Amino acid sequence: MEKQQGRRNFLKLAGLTAGALQLPLAGWAEGFKTLLNEGINPSGEFSLLKLEKLLVGYAFPFVEQFSTSGFHSGYKLYNLYGDNIVFAGELFIKSETKGENRLFDFLDWRFADNGIKDRIKKFKYIVSGSVTTAHDTTLTPEQWNVFSRIALTENDKPYRGAGLVSQGTVLNGDIMIQTPAKLFGKPGFNQALSWKWGLISVAQQMAEASTPEIQFNMLDEFDIVHPNQKMKNKKQATIDCGGGRLVDFNVFEQTGEGVIPTIYWVDQWNRTVFVVSGMEAYVLNYDK
Repeated sequence: MEKQQGRRNFLKLAGLTAGALQLPLAGWAEGFKTLLNEGINPSGEFSLLKLEKLLVGYAFPFVEQFSTSGFHSGYKLYNLYGDNIVFAGELFIKSETKGENRLFDFLDWRFADNGIKDRIKKFKYIVSGSVTTAHDTTLTPEQWNVFSRIALTENDKPYRGAGLVSQGTVLNGDIMIQTPAKLFGKPGFNQALSWKWGLISVAQQMAEASTPEIQFNMLDEFDIVHPNQKMKNKKQATIDCGGGRLVDFNVFEQTGEGVIPTIYWVDQWNRTVFVVSGMEAYVLNYDK
């Protein structure tokens, strides 16, 4: 009962925060100038250079310790349009150990207009739910309950009461998804399976275990499977994150069919701090 109440409180807090006035991050600390020059590819397309204008003066969230199996983290989401960066939403994710499994609660919201400048940000697209996973390298999803809806920013309730509830299970590599309208299955492609929002935690585990590379299929928004994904440790970097305090990073790159290459910056406490692709970026705002 206590754990169930804690999950409800998490989703309630996330929902309230999602409905509050959202402001951009304050910006980079001076020491981060070194970090801005740390690109993965020669053009720096997926490096933190994409965030330079946004993060001037950003106060790095220093911690003394972090648990990769039990955490509660919040991220700001930004859309990247060439040289323009627009605040677009947030992600809240909570993890705890449940017997031999992991239990994740998450809430991902974004403006329904994708945060494009000069549009009225009246509606939000919100996906929230709970996911039970194996305690393995890819955090294989075993069962989940997910609620997707369009909502008014004032109250986060489904617009005109409409929303989609889906439940799913994975058994022997086969994926079964139940919605109010139908039951349908998807093959697991006979490879390890992970899931979109779980990759933040997968990267953290890889850093903690010094895992150089994994291959898997990715369940995207719990209705599409992208096969032949790879997460690889591309390099390490030691960065001045403000006030002369040096932080070591492991930098992971995800590539595969149907996805834009995505970079995960994981700090020395094994926290995923930045997630950057060619179109959007998540930036760690807090963790508990």
